Amino acid sequence: SPAGSGGNSADSLSPVSPLPASGILSSGNLGLYQQLLAHQTVGQQTSFPQQKEGPDGANLFIYHIPAEFRDGDLMHLFSAFGTVISAKVFIDKSTNQSKCFGFVSYDSPFSAQQAIQAMNGYQLGPKRLKVSLKQCKASNHYRLP
Repeated sequence: SPAGSGGNSADSLSPVSPLPASGILSSGNLGLYQQLLAHQTVGQQTSFPQQKEGPDGANLFIYHIPAEFRDGDLMHLFSAFGTVISAKVFIDKSTNQSKCFGFVSYDSPFSAQQAIQAMNGYQLGPKRLKVSLKQCKASNHYRLP
C-alpha cells in the first residue's frame, strides 16, 4: 500500500501550523479525511480544459504531494482557504505516476497567503508539504548585458 495510507498515519502526525476553525485537516481527523478520499476521489483525474492561473500572487506551487493525490484531491485539500480556480497534480506521462508536485490557483492573493500560512510545513503522509508562491518565469533570473 502507498506510504501514508495506513491506519496509523494520523498517530505520527504532529501539528505544525494552525488550520482554519473548520479544522478540515487537524491531526485528529486526517486519517478520516484520507479514508474519505480513498472512497471518493483518490486516483480519479479531474480534467481541467487548461491550467488556469489566478491574479499575481494567487498562484501556488506545492511540493511533496502524496503520490495517490490527483487534481480533485488537491482542490479539496486547498479549497478551505478560498475559491480555487484550478488545481493540477503533475503526472509522469511514461509511467502514469504522480510527480508529487503541482499547482493551485486562487481567485485572490489573500486566499493564497492563507493557504501558505496553514499548509506550508503541514505533514501529510510521510512528508511535509512545501507550499510557496509560484515564481514568474521572467523574475527567476536577471541577465546582464
